[in-house]
Amino acid sequence: MKHTILITFLVSIFIFGCKDHTSKSKDAPVSDLGHIDVILDSVTWYTIKNDSFIQNDFGVLNVDTAYYSGKPSYDLYLLGQLNFLHLSLAKDFWNNQQGAGVLVFQTQKPGQIEPLLNSWKQFYKDSLFVHSYKGSDFTLDEIMAWYKQDTTKPKEAEMFANLTSYSADAYKNWGITDSIINAGLAMKQFMGDWGGEPLKTRLFNSITELHMTMNQQEFKEIESALLAVGYKENKNSFTHSANPSIYITVSEEKVKSKYTKVKFRLNRSIAEKEIVFSPMAKLKLSGTDGWFIFD
Repeated sequence: MKHTILITFLVSIFIFGCKDHTSKSKDAPVSDLGHIDVILDSVTWYTIKNDSFIQNDFGVLNVDTAYYSGKPSYDLYLLGQLNFLHLSLAKDFWNNQQGAGVLVFQTQKPGQIEPLLNSWKQFYKDSLFVHSYKGSDFTLDEIMAWYKQDTTKPKEAEMFANLTSYSADAYKNWGITDSIINAGLAMKQFMGDWGGEPLKTRLFNSITELHMTMNQQEFKEIESALLAVGYKENKNSFTHSANPSIYITVSEEKVKSKYTKVKFRLNRSIAEKEIVFSPMAKLKLSGTDGWFIFD
């Protein structure tokens, strides 16, 4: 199975204000956390890319260069058994975006973009738009918040959500049977087909917690997206029976990274280990848990 991941970055103007909500959506398609995006400085990105433990022990590492709007995006895909990390270099397409983040969910069943859009609209009253990306053997529909660009202001690192659904033809082109398509493709098979046999021997199983810091304007969008895919909220903490727990700190102060900590489940227990990639990032492992920490 060949996967191409499209991330469209928006220079956004967010609208201030949020309210406490409990998810009431009954018709939302079943969605999984597919991956998160973290935009890194060059020292951190290259150190992770060349680290032997990351390459051979932690997860399956794919290196790629994609082009969005004619500009290159330098990407690392660090694959686990249930989801993955998408680490991009703050250069060219992601210029001036060091510390930015994206939260990406995908539906288990294909072709669910309309009910997914309707679910998000229940919790987000501003503008949403659907973008369809056509690859060589698939179509990926993505929903994002829409904002009018303010070209008078310099770009700043920001956080946004992306809810996605693949086309049924994509799954068929990848050899997925009708019975699985009708039942829904779990992330374990999705990632297994992508990562292949090496994935079974690596440590990285799945993301279990996300800790983020964002401003009130960004929180409005992220909160609504989480409610749209079935999360429940309690004082800026979000829980879901089948997805990672998410903890958000709302602050108007500029931060070095929107993602502060990412917790992982490991496939086997290991002795305590710490790898410092740069002053901005490190990996801590102990037992069957691991943490990426972005300072």
